[in-house]
Amino acid sequence: MSTYFFLMCQLPPMPSALGERIPLSFGEITGMIRRNVLPEHLDLVVTRLQAVDVFNWEQADQGRGIFLEGGTLSEEEIAGHKNLPPFISVFREERERGLNRPYVYDRLWELYYAHALAVAERYACRFLIDYLSWEVELRMALTAWRVKEQSGNIEEHMILRHIRSRDFSNLIAQVKTRQNPLEVERYLDEERLRQVYRYEGISGFSIDALLGYLTRAEIYHRWQKIGENLNMNIDTFLLPGDSK
Repeated sequence: MSTYFFLMCQLPPMPSALGERIPLSFGEITGMIRRNVLPEHLDLVVTRLQAVDVFNWEQADQGRGIFLEGGTLSEEEIAGHKNLPPFISVFREERERGLNRPYVYDRLWELYYAHALAVAERYACRFLIDYLSWEVELRMALTAWRVKEQSGNIEEHMILRHIRSRDFSNLIAQVKTRQNPLEVERYLDEERLRQVYRYEGISGFSIDALLGYLTRAEIYHRWQKIGENLNMNIDTFLLPGDSK
């Protein structure tokens, strides 16, 4: 129950609102966790951080100058195609052979989620199993709504079809009321934070709690970077009444 009591007490508290600063950078936080996590839990931490690698690879592969620290790959490794995890290597090979998808990076995320869920199942990690499944279902619900709005074919965007579908109708209804993309992203990340709290379990010092902390830190770090890049508070972009 208290496996990570000391480590969790050393990690900085999260901000009270998205866009506020974290006392340490995300890279420093992930470094502390990777140095102190038990060997039998290292694969779980690495697997969670590889979502950052996938995001960074997607950005770099499209020539965008966006890089989030804290993943397992450096900018140099991504640029030089070094030490790539198997799912990125498989994606590169499949794309070279020709991927018949409207958005080829759907396949990259599908490969990552399949890998991450397989690792979670192997270690019987309840947090990763539940949270990543929810994340995939959210992604598909949002995709289905957007494709429908554009009269497209949802089948061309499906990933991991075996995962059951939750009812996201209330969430989609809330998304539709938001007036700009930044509002939408804020609402979705607030929902992600609620789900992290739900899935990390009742023990505050377990591996599930540590992975929950790591997931929260990534979300808050991303919004801190948004605020820094825009050089103003995130709430500036929200309609009156939406600000926390």
